[in-house]
Amino acid sequence: MKHRISKVLQLPVHLKLFGMSLVVVILLFCAVGTWAEDLTAEEQYRPAYRPEYPANKPPYPEQQYPSHSKPAHPSYPSYSAYPKHCDTKAAPKCAENSTGHWCLTDEEYPVYEVKYAIDYDPLVLKKYADVADQSANDLVDGVSKEQEEKFDYSFYKGKQFDEGNWVGGEGFICPSDVAYSRPLRAKNTAGEWRVIVQDIAWPTYTQTQRTETCLFPEAACRTLAPCHFSKCLQKHTVHRMLSFDPCDERRGVFIDIYKLPSACNCHIPVKA
Repeated sequence: MKHRISKVLQLPVHLKLFGMSLVVVILLFCAVGTWAEDLTAEEQYRPAYRPEYPANKPPYPEQQYPSHSKPAHPSYPSYSAYPKHCDTKAAPKCAENSTGHWCLTDEEYPVYEVKYAIDYDPLVLKKYADVADQSANDLVDGVSKEQEEKFDYSFYKGKQFDEGNWVGGEGFICPSDVAYSRPLRAKNTAGEWRVIVQDIAWPTYTQTQRTETCLFPEAACRTLAPCHFSKCLQKHTVHRMLSFDPCDERRGVFIDIYKLPSACNCHIPVKA
């Protein structure tokens, strides 16, 4: 027996390693088989899945939010309705039969377009300024509103040797027409016609200008002798008014400059 054991112990090294590997493989196989049996048993006793909520549960309703649509504004009409106004230097209809540079009435005033431009201009109130209540009490030294309104020049015809040149009541030696006007259109200092923003499109907001126009420009001054060679001359001042360009509505409302008649003064030239 001892002899046999000694022979076994004397086996080659590679045979010994092979035998050990075989033993390890057999042990792993047994371990895998045991794990598979446990897994199968666990699957057999696992309870079936039952959903917590019914399958036909209605979908969760989406929350509704109120819609905020833009406020309705008047539609912007095509400017083909105002063909002549596309030439800013062409006189509008309100001035076709007049030599004046402004209109106090205007059948073609673009009310909706001006309203639209005002509504979408956040700075419009910063551009606006006006003194709506004006009279001689505030603008003419030494003459009251009541006096100015009583001036009567109906007798004066602008002729130096006419009787009306030497008679008459209270007034100025150069008769003029005084008005506190709110022009709807006017020609600016560049010779271009603009629409003037007034309460017709912007309620309670006006632009008032005092104008004084010679009744007989370059006529002899009333009550002065012919030897003075006097003449009544028209004076003007520039005014800034909130305006609108009917040919380019994209400009919105803006400040433009206008020359308006402000006084009728008597001029005596240097004697030759």
